[in-house]
Amino acid sequence: MKLKIPIILITLVGLGVGGFFVYKNITAPKVEKRVVPAPSTQVSVYKGVWTPTLLSKNSIKLASKMRKMKAMGMNTVFFQGAPPQVEHCLEGVPPDHELAKIMKEIIPIEKELMISNIQIAHKNGLKVALTMSKCMPKSKDIPLEAWNARVIELAELAEEHEVELFAPMNEPEVLFGPSASATWGQDILPRIKEVYHGKIIWKGGAPGDIEPDPRNPNLTNFSGYDYLGFTLGIGSGPSTLEAFPQSIDHQLDTMLSLAERDNCEGVIISEFYGRLPQDWEKRAWSEEKEARVHEIVLEKGSKYDEIVGFFALDFLGLSSFGGEKIGLPVPENSLKTQEVIEKYFTEIL
Repeated sequence: MKLKIPIILITLVGLGVGGFFVYKNITAPKVEKRVVPAPSTQVSVYKGVWTPTLLSKNSIKLASKMRKMKAMGMNTVFFQGAPPQVEHCLEGVPPDHELAKIMKEIIPIEKELMISNIQIAHKNGLKVALTMSKCMPKSKDIPLEAWNARVIELAELAEEHEVELFAPMNEPEVLFGPSASATWGQDILPRIKEVYHGKIIWKGGAPGDIEPDPRNPNLTNFSGYDYLGFTLGIGSGPSTLEAFPQSIDHQLDTMLSLAERDNCEGVIISEFYGRLPQDWEKRAWSEEKEARVHEIVLEKGSKYDEIVGFFALDFLGLSSFGGEKIGLPVPENSLKTQEVIEKYFTEIL
């Protein structure tokens, strides 16, 4: 049974539930009554981390990590809020399981925690990118309008609190299929623009998920979005480090072509990593290999003016309940990755 708990946690984060896990027996975080303005610094390239949860409630710890991000050359932090009817996302988890208990505790303070995260980022000189997580409960279909209403709720919050970038959903292709950008993505976009006036990003999955059939590019449509975002990584499959550079070339070409076709301002690598920790032993992976993947992505991406953002999967432990519990990289195993990120973010990009 011990082995199953991390798998449940990883799965829940993949479904976008992770934004609700924080330490047990907590109270609502302190939120400033006034809006804490975003940094006024103009950004030409967004540089930061992507955390598939809300961020830590520990304001002192979070502020310290954000100062470290600034020292590493980062200017933006990207995280996500909850999906609608989130209670259904814990299907299969026993009601007496710690995760279910934590969920009940955090749901009432989710909005306050999100605002607190934004305010701490702004106070420490970081801009914010925000999106919505997703889940697909088996026993209940969440109505489309519930998804849409939640997107607009988050977009309104993003507008009020000067969020720099907003994406309607993390990897919508998982929920709506490869044509998500041409269907749901186009339907929800004008509604977002009514309430949010910052930059809007389509935060898609891997290029192969965004456009699985290059012979049918009409499946996709990113028109109206400022940026096309996507994920790069080796993942859990048998792909090798040696083959990765060539694979990256092809994927970048595909995404740049789609962005140009639909008149996006640019593309953003909205999530990149090598392999998740649970795959390291099986694939004979190492800290050095993980760092090299980050280096390859930054090496390749830095050659294109059209790539205007790089968000590494959180390796600093920003998550609301720590990265190790949910299968994210942990700081002590990411020192070489930190060196690579800092070099590129401070010296090259």
